[in-house]
Parts: sequence; C-alpha cells; structure tokens
Amino acid sequence: MLSIRPAHAGTSRTSANTGSRRQLQRLRREAGFRSAKEFAAELGVPESTYARYERATEGPDCGIPLSAAWAIADRLGESIDVVVGRESMDVPHVVTLDERADALGPEGRRMLADFMDYLEAREGSGGGRR
Repeated sequence: MLSIRPAHAGTSRTSANTGSRRQLQRLRREAGFRSAKEFAAELGVPESTYARYERATEGPDCGIPLSAAWAIADRLGESIDVVVGRESMDVPHVVTLDERADALGPEGRRMLADFMDYLEAREGSGGGRR
C-alpha cells in the first residue's frame, strides 16, 4: 500500500521494549501531568488504581480494563495500543494516502480524484475513479 509520510507525521519516542510502566509514565508526563495523582484525578479514578496501571506489564494482558485504557488514550491523545505498550512509542505513525484523502473536504477529494485520473492516464495504467 502506498504511504506518504509528511514531515509532521511522527515524533521521537521510547521503545515499547521499555515496558508500559515507563511508557505510560512518559506519555503522562509529556501530556503535562507531573504526577500520577494529578492524572488520576483528571481521569476520575483513585490514585492507587492509576498507579497500578503505570506498574502494569506491557501488552494486551497488562490488566488495564479496556474502558480505562480508552479513557487514558483519549486523554493523552494516543492510540490504545501505545497506552498498553503493544505499539512502540518510537515508531512514528506513517500517514497513508487514504488517511490524507479522508481528511479532505468534498472539493479536495474531487481535485485529488481528478489528479489521480491524470496520473493514471499519463502512466497508462488505465485506472479510474473509485
């Protein structure tokens, strides 16, 4: 699949191999929350509960309930896979052409389709609009 990675597509982060404890802690700190207590209050969960999440092992068996993982991911602006340590923080998200096209409005999509038609005709692939 064709993917395009613009300069703003990713940021430097630590590896998932460091474990979700450090990963979740770093995500929290990068979001501006200095303490687990402060972030727990933001989420509306007891401090001891959130602290347990930061101590959890990485991966889907980390023990963080799905609803809590979603809430943490949403509040931190990250994917749930990054929050539970299943996905590396170092790997920048590569923005695909489809994702970029989906972000366009109707006029932008029409222009993109016209341009793709032009390129396909130029290359002789004989494709057409989807």
